Order: sequence, then structure tokens, then C-alpha cells
Amino acid sequence: MLYAGNNAGPDSPCTPALYHACQAYGTATSPLGPWTYRGVVLKPVSSTTSHAGAVEFKGKWYITYHTADAKGGGHFRRSVAIDRLEWDDSVTPAAIRPVVPTIAPRAAPRPGRNIAPAATPTAGPDALPTQFWLKSLNDGIIRAAPLPPDMWSSWRGKDNPATPWIEYRWPAPVTLNGSRIRFFADQPAGAGEGVAPPASWRLEYWDGGWKPVRGADPYGTSADTWQTVAFPRLTARCLRAQFVASKGAGVGVQEWEAMAPQATVPPPAPKTAAPPCDRP
Repeated sequence: MLYAGNNAGPDSPCTPALYHACQAYGTATSPLGPWTYRGVVLKPVSSTTSHAGAVEFKGKWYITYHTADAKGGGHFRRSVAIDRLEWDDSVTPAAIRPVVPTIAPRAAPRPGRNIAPAATPTAGPDALPTQFWLKSLNDGIIRAAPLPPDMWSSWRGKDNPATPWIEYRWPAPVTLNGSRIRFFADQPAGAGEGVAPPASWRLEYWDGGWKPVRGADPYGTSADTWQTVAFPRLTARCLRAQFVASKGAGVGVQEWEAMAPQATVPPPAPKTAAPPCDRP
């Protein structure tokens, strides 16, 4: 039995964010159960949901599901995908191997100054609410009508932190001279509920401790547009955006870029998480 699983959480084998789903499966000796959970077949895809079906055709098994990968696609403008479904017959009952989605060839990335994709994002001061997805900070995607997993936010319904922050950690020191951020808000500036533009914010870098970025441009706070900050060159392994929230509201960020002085081919995403900057 394939089903859209949603046991969300930071340590979930399915999905870290509530709005997303994975494809999980269970087995039983009867259609009425009892069912035994067997694992995840397909991790979350580009659309929030991932309904699927499986079929055997000419001796081979296939899984069909939907994504937002087609041109003009989105969470509610989905496209059909199909991939091989393979089995591990060395165990009983036979297990479905995790599906690796087939991705259409993509154009080589253009050189640019944004090196955020090579960093590990993190946030604080508390655990990330499961409505939101930390990896959206540096995925390069801006949506006209984002859902919670398309952004990071400090909103948790009540007792929202007054001074939340987001942070990039690189495996080795990088040179930066600018940053830009795109805030999301469903409430106006100064609101004390929902997600509102921050009252203020600033950039900090790690140099034996968190230090303010010197000589930075003014920090704009308007939502749904890029807020660009230039500053003199600095070299560091960690960069932080520190916010002062609006009254009791949450802060929301769709995308956050970190700019190198010269354009380069975008570096790959890290395979393992970079350690905190208070560690070597």
C-alpha cells in the first residue's frame, strides 16, 4: 500500500515540513490489514504533495507521481512523472528500493555572485517550526504565492521569538561583500500577529565571536522585494542575519543570498553539514 506520508519533524524519515509529503508504504496479508510500515519509497518532491500509483508493465514495475518540475509548474499546477520501481528480493517480504527521480537535463548554471547554495543554513534561537523548511533559504526559488515550506519563518503561533536569526555556514572561509534578502509577510509592518516585516535587522559574521558587519548599506525591511546590502570585503566561515521582530509577530524569509566580490560558477551544495563556527 503506497500512501502520502506526513510524519513531519527534523528527524523524520519522511519530511521535515508539514505541508510536504513523502511516499511511504506498508504491507499486509489482507486488504483489511493489519498493516506493517515498511519505509519511504519517494522523498518529498518539488510540489508539496506527492500522490502516487504503482503498476507492473511487461515484467517491470513503475511508480507514477506528480511534481512541479514542468515549465510553469507549481504546487497546484502539477506534472506527471514516472520512474522505475525496483525490489530487494533478499529480504522477506520483498522491499521496495528508494526511488531516484529522473530529472530532465538542465542548462549549465550561469556564473553569479551568490554563494549561499554552498552553505549549510541554520536558524535560531529555537527549533524550526514544522510548517517551514530551512532549505528553502538558499534553494534559489521565489514563488509568487508561497506556501510555508517555501520559506523560513520564526512564527510558531504564540510566543514568537523577539530576536530570531538565520545563519550560513561554509565548510571553509569565504570572501563576501554583499547580501540580499527577500522577506515574506502576511501582515503589514508593525503588526503584532502573523508574519510581518521585521522592525530591523543586521548582518553579523564570526570572528572569534559574532561581530557586526561594518560599513554596510542601510537595511531595508519591505516584503516581497529584494533588500540589498553592500559592505566592504570580509572573509569568514559564518554569516548571520539577526532580526528584531515586529512586536509579537514572526519574521519570514523566502530567500537569502550571500554575494562574493566576483561572479563565479555557482558552487555545489555541501554533501555534509558544515560545523558551527565555534568549532574548528
